[in-house]
Amino acid sequence: MTEALPPEVAVLRAVETFWRALREASTVMVRDTECSRSTASLVRVLATRTRAGRVTQVGDVAHALRVDTSVASRQVSQLVDEGLVERTVGSDDRRARSLRLTPAGLERAEAIEAALLRTTADLFADWPAQDVAAAAATLGRLSATFDRVHAPAAAHERVPA
Repeated sequence: MTEALPPEVAVLRAVETFWRALREASTVMVRDTECSRSTASLVRVLATRTRAGRVTQVGDVAHALRVDTSVASRQVSQLVDEGLVERTVGSDDRRARSLRLTPAGLERAEAIEAALLRTTADLFADWPAQDVAAAAATLGRLSATFDRVHAPAAAHERVPA
């Protein structure tokens, strides 16, 4: 006899299973773009930030990808070596290095986005549009819920002034 899981544990297990499936699928989804899943993620972050007109530094990449700064720095260096990213020195602070995609990086970003759009359109072709929207909203809510793990305890224990 299998004991029923508390709903919160069931959600956690479902998220873990989803995360593993997504990692496997994302590798296949970017295969025809001639880059790894991690390269695709980094290029997409830089493309998104560039389109929004935001200056990007390695710390921003690390935060967006939820990795250590040293990991982000290694990934950025690899893309610099491949000619997809360039670093520029800040005019206000000579120590600051801004990142931006090169023309080749922008082409790669477009290829990645096109591949992801084709694949996800095929994957969700049999889903009603309202179900896709509901799934996106639920995943956004789950992300925000799990983000609370990183919230400092002080934010939850405000002392009245």
